[in-house]
Amino acid sequence: MIILPVDGFVLKGIITDETKTKAGKDFYDRYYYKYNEIGINADKIVTIGEEYSFARNTAITIMIDNEIVYQFLVRPDDEFLDAVAVEAVNETFTYLKEKEKQRKYFTQY
Repeated sequence: MIILPVDGFVLKGIITDETKTKAGKDFYDRYYYKYNEIGINADKIVTIGEEYSFARNTAITIMIDNEIVYQFLVRPDDEFLDAVAVEAVNETFTYLKEKEKQRKYFTQY
C-alpha cells in the first residue's frame, strides 16, 4: 500500500535532455519512445547527457541519481541509434529493478 502525501504531488517518468548535437537529440527521441513503450514509470529522474570526446566524437551518458547507468560513443547511424536505445532502456529497467529490490532489503532510518 502506497501512501501519498496530502499536501504535495509526485512526479514520475521524467527524462531530462542535456544533449548537444543532432545525433544526441535523435538518440534522446528514440530512448524516450522506447522508455514509454515499455511503460517504465519510475520515481527517479533519468538524465541523458552528452559530452565531447575524442576528436569529433561525443559520448552519451545515461544517469540516475548521479550514477552512470549506460554510456557509449555516438555514431550518427539510424540502425546504431535504434540498437543502442533498446539496450540503454533495458539497462535502465534493470538498474531500477535492482534499486527496488535493494530498497526492500534495507531499512532506512
